[in-house]
Amino acid sequence: MPRKARSPFAGIRKLLLAVLVLVVLGIAGLFLFGKAGQRPEKPQRTTEEETRGPKGMTLIGEDFDYTFTEGARPIFHIKGVSIKADREGTIYLDRVAVTLWDRQGRIFHMESRKASFNRESNEGLLQGNVVLRGPESLELHTARLNLQQKGDVVVSDVPVEIHYGGKYIAHAGKMTVDIPGENYALQGGARVESVPGVVPAVSLSAQRLVYDRQQHWLRAEGGTGLRRGADWLSAVRIYGNLSEDETTLTFVHAFWEISGETHSTAPPAPGKPPTVPTTVRFKGGKDLVVAFQPEQKGAQPNQPSRVEMEAPDGGKVQMDSVGGGMVRTLTARRIGGSLENRVLSSADAVGGVEIREVSKGPDGKAVLRQATGQRGAASFKPDGQIATMDLVNNVVYHDGQATAMGDRGAIDMDQARGEFVGNPVVVTSDRGRIEAPRMVYNTDQQIVNARGGVKALLTKVEETELSGTPIASGQGPVHVESQEAFWRQQPSSFIFRGDVRAWRGDNLLLAPELRGDKTADQLTATGGVKTLFYPTQEQSQKAGTTAGASAKPGAKPTPIQASASELQYTQKSGVLIYTGNVRVDQEGKTITCQKMEVDLGADHQAKTMICTGDVKVNDPKVGRKIAGQKAVYQTALRQVEITGEPVVMNDKEGNQVRGKRVLYYVDDGRAVVQGKEGEESPSPMMTSPPKPQAPKPPGQGRSQGHWR
Repeated sequence: MPRKARSPFAGIRKLLLAVLVLVVLGIAGLFLFGKAGQRPEKPQRTTEEETRGPKGMTLIGEDFDYTFTEGARPIFHIKGVSIKADREGTIYLDRVAVTLWDRQGRIFHMESRKASFNRESNEGLLQGNVVLRGPESLELHTARLNLQQKGDVVVSDVPVEIHYGGKYIAHAGKMTVDIPGENYALQGGARVESVPGVVPAVSLSAQRLVYDRQQHWLRAEGGTGLRRGADWLSAVRIYGNLSEDETTLTFVHAFWEISGETHSTAPPAPGKPPTVPTTVRFKGGKDLVVAFQPEQKGAQPNQPSRVEMEAPDGGKVQMDSVGGGMVRTLTARRIGGSLENRVLSSADAVGGVEIREVSKGPDGKAVLRQATGQRGAASFKPDGQIATMDLVNNVVYHDGQATAMGDRGAIDMDQARGEFVGNPVVVTSDRGRIEAPRMVYNTDQQIVNARGGVKALLTKVEETELSGTPIASGQGPVHVESQEAFWRQQPSSFIFRGDVRAWRGDNLLLAPELRGDKTADQLTATGGVKTLFYPTQEQSQKAGTTAGASAKPGAKPTPIQASASELQYTQKSGVLIYTGNVRVDQEGKTITCQKMEVDLGADHQAKTMICTGDVKVNDPKVGRKIAGQKAVYQTALRQVEITGEPVVMNDKEGNQVRGKRVLYYVDDGRAVVQGKEGEESPSPMMTSPPKPQAPKPPGQGRSQGHWR
């Protein structure tokens, strides 16, 4: 059978009860002897001078030995060197020893060098090596013991030492026993402790230790310290309430300057090594209440079931769980929890709640994670370590890399995972900011999963895969909106899903999904992509000059809009690749194809756009359509070269020209066809819109003409 756990309060209560019985029976022996007024059966003959003794004193006997019986059963036995009495009815004994037998036949013994007892007032005094002994190895040692207030109060105003059961020793500067009130106290610096060899070792120290038997209150007052094995509790006062049968505690109440420490080890799983012990330390409380579960059949007694600890006004209660190379700290104005097997299983915290975790990272440096809120609920592992924490109201989580803020947060400490809800939840870091109604943050992998409508600001664009793309040009952060997002701090990566909209300045990207991975050196948009890129003023001015037209000062550059099934960018190559139903629009003119590669310059702008696969160029303004297998758009020259076998060009009037190569000028809609069908060598033919906008370029080849 497993050994039942015993509360240190229960042992101390039994010790004090035994002292009460011992004192009462010891004094009762003197009372019975005094009331009997008996003399030895064979008193010695003495002279008148010998019997008179000191003035006012009468010698009753010397070397006496007396036994009081009830039938054949002895009640008490007394012996001593001498016994005297004065005229006031006070009996004086030298080197007295009293032995009593209770109805169960247990023996109680008392002795001292001197004793006095008044038969009328029931008051007396024991002094000089006073010793009281009783059953279960009970002993009380003191230099003086007074019976006062008509025998109702027993006082030792000098140090006392009490031994009990071979397990406990108590010391006090003073002892007081109220016999009718069944109240007794050890005062003047009381300490009760188990003897060496008792496991677990138990001790209780206080300036005053009181047991009120009628109210079942055990009180330790003044700098109280309670210790059981390695566990300890310190407070100004500690009260314990006992059950009606005085066998178990119902609750313990501690006050002011509360601190303590407990040690626990979770039982190992079958076939597993023992777990690392966890130390729980607490401090800062002004009020601590521990409730004990009612005694039930088959359950261990004195098992605490609920604990409540509250800090003084303006203060915080702090509880540290130390083990496994980490420290988890819970602080709040008030913490209350449920216990299983003397270990917290759950806890509620109110008022400025904070949970912190300090551990060592892979590099050996300390890693701090912390979260705050106004209220919280924690769960604990069997070893006493904090496992999860739910926080509400003004929740802030920080791990050194990112900070999350919301209305509610659920943090799994072991899984290094936090789930946050808010209106909205905001996560910030040195790389940017992300907002959403709901977020899950994996702190180990530094991945944020945002859901329900995401808004993000990417500040360190150069450290993402957007770097080098046209969308990264310009000033300020990159804005991204989507329905869901995954954002990783290190190494930098992200996934935005659902109606993705990313922009910086006027440059824009739309897609169902956008992925960026710095490690893989890749940016990908899928599901139907649309981009809108604006050339810089410098590029626009340069393009206008190259085309022979001057751009209006301050005029906004004409954007290039591109759409496709998928977009991919590799920073190392500096090439954007559009695939699947590619369409490029600029100033109403379009190019369509199956694949387009965009070579980007150092300014993140498109230098060359190469389209392949079923290429079509359409200029609805002049009614011209050109079809081929490949098109190369030189953005600085504003010129498109279309090649194929053959290239086919149609106008709005139904005319058609075939060739191997067509140069198309975006600004004025002119086209030059070379290598007409049926010719052995290229034969350029110039076509232009009905109202030319610019002079013809010099150096045109033979067989040129206008296609009107």
